Amino acid sequence: MPEITNKRPFQIYEVQGKTIQNRTYPHETDRPHRHKYYEICVFVNGAGKHEIDFNDHSIHSQSVHFLSPGQVHKISRENDYHGYLMVFSREFYSLDTKNEEFLFQLPYFNNPTLVPILNLNSVDFKDITDLIEAISKEYKQWNSFTTDILNNYLQIFLIKCKQYYLRYFADKKNTLDPDFALVQQFNALLEHKFRQVHQVQDFAEMMHLAPSILNKHVKKITGMTAGEVILERLMLQAKRYLIYTDLSNKEIAYQLNYQDPSYFSRIFKKKTGVSPSEFRSLENEKYQH
Repeated sequence: MPEITNKRPFQIYEVQGKTIQNRTYPHETDRPHRHKYYEICVFVNGAGKHEIDFNDHSIHSQSVHFLSPGQVHKISRENDYHGYLMVFSREFYSLDTKNEEFLFQLPYFNNPTLVPILNLNSVDFKDITDLIEAISKEYKQWNSFTTDILNNYLQIFLIKCKQYYLRYFADKKNTLDPDFALVQQFNALLEHKFRQVHQVQDFAEMMHLAPSILNKHVKKITGMTAGEVILERLMLQAKRYLIYTDLSNKEIAYQLNYQDPSYFSRIFKKKTGVSPSEFRSLENEKYQH
């Protein structure tokens, strides 16, 4: 996988089967991994499976999958797979500083309570691929104007995807509900603070709300209380550490601001059914071959 660099903080590639523009994918994609940048997978012909944060998703034709920095994922592609891979850094998107927080207002990024997948019909997907082709063409003829042009194309692409996401998921997730914006604010705050702050009351104070009001809004949109969402986010990060790092259970507990490692282990087992060590062992065993 090409790495994001300061020289090219935005990249786009066409993918055919097991190759990315005539290069075979490196071995690291054979097991879950993560990136420090945003990644968008556009699947023209879907074939295979995409594991995102330990949940399996079938790859469908005419779909878009969104990955945020730090998410653990693994794509298993079949030979007839065809699509595009677009990656960019937060700094690239935020060239115009007024958009710095916009990435946290998109339902499919930085939001563990919603599925980061968009399956489209033929008409809507054509709009997406038309944009992808324009972006790819501009990328291939890189010049002094390209960065600004790509930045604006990316903005249009993300807003278009947001439009479709809200339309497609409106009935399922109440994403057109006025409370959705408040829950997005909570999710954005949670992404910034979950390692340090675990209490609903603290998040409610930062949002100038009563804890009961915050819980009411969050449960209406997500089906979970604010406390449950916070705990889910902590356990997700714990899983990421276990699969991606060599940190001990004690070190992971401290990373997540649990002062008592044994309490962290009990909470993890209660939520997942296995201890942190057992989870790491099972995941490693799954991808050993």
